[in-house]
Amino acid sequence: MTLMKKTSQVLLATVSLLAAGLAQAGPNVNVTFKNVGTVPAELKMVTSNETSTYQIAIPKPAQGVPPGGLINFNVQRVVSPDVNAAMVRYTIGRKTCAFGTTFQMRLLPGGIKQPQWTKTATPSGGATCTANITSTRADNSWSVEFTMK
Repeated sequence: MTLMKKTSQVLLATVSLLAAGLAQAGPNVNVTFKNVGTVPAELKMVTSNETSTYQIAIPKPAQGVPPGGLINFNVQRVVSPDVNAAMVRYTIGRKTCAFGTTFQMRLLPGGIKQPQWTKTATPSGGATCTANITSTRADNSWSVEFTMK
């Protein structure tokens, strides 16, 4: 086998695997974080889910968000077309908000698939945190807004 033929086969196999991986991506989530407080909010990664969200987010979530400021980023995991999630945590002084949102395609009896989106906002230290799913689309992608005070 010639070097050119072997190189072509390896290249074709690599492209095929990459294409198959992209086809397995879950629906995109567009995340907006709003700091409605009077002090800058700082990103704090505590869990592995928060770290992995940061690693795959486009663009990366800002390390600091000024008072009245907002950031926006997208997360799309390449695990399965039937799941996706984003987790982020911000602090303002001793106040902390841990936010999360998930998508899961549930399989109901009879083989019926039903999409399910969740959102969480867990406050501590006297923080006020909210999470709202603002839209879902036919391709199961969604938008979520997290606010902190």
